[in-house]
Amino acid sequence: MSAPEDSTKRDTLTSSSGVDGGEVFAAPRLQSRLNPSAREWNPASERVPEEDRCLYLTFSKGFPLTEAEISHFFAQKYGPCVERVYVHRPAGGWRNPPLFGKVVFNKCSIPAFILNGHNQTRFVVNGRALWCKKFTPRN
Repeated sequence: MSAPEDSTKRDTLTSSSGVDGGEVFAAPRLQSRLNPSAREWNPASERVPEEDRCLYLTFSKGFPLTEAEISHFFAQKYGPCVERVYVHRPAGGWRNPPLFGKVVFNKCSIPAFILNGHNQTRFVVNGRALWCKKFTPRN
């Protein structure tokens, strides 16, 4: 009597091609290296920090863009990727137009994709310059 084959290491597959009455193949069983006791990952609560999903925006003096224009531009160019846009409005109203802002994306890969390896990149949105660079928060 021969020893039974260890079924934890190999599964037997039979070909149904009909050639030679069916061939028998031995395929290795895949072993998972995942921790069965690990806590479930929830992307909604374990998001990448906001500063890692942002680009700092600057406008040409006197030619600012609105939150809606910026959001629409990125959505049109890259799809629904914008979580929110912030444009800094200095005191003084119309006499002091905004010079900078920040766009927060819903994925941390979007800023790197937009910058494409450069420190900064320039877009023209509705005839006005929009400069983008990696956001670095002040401490």
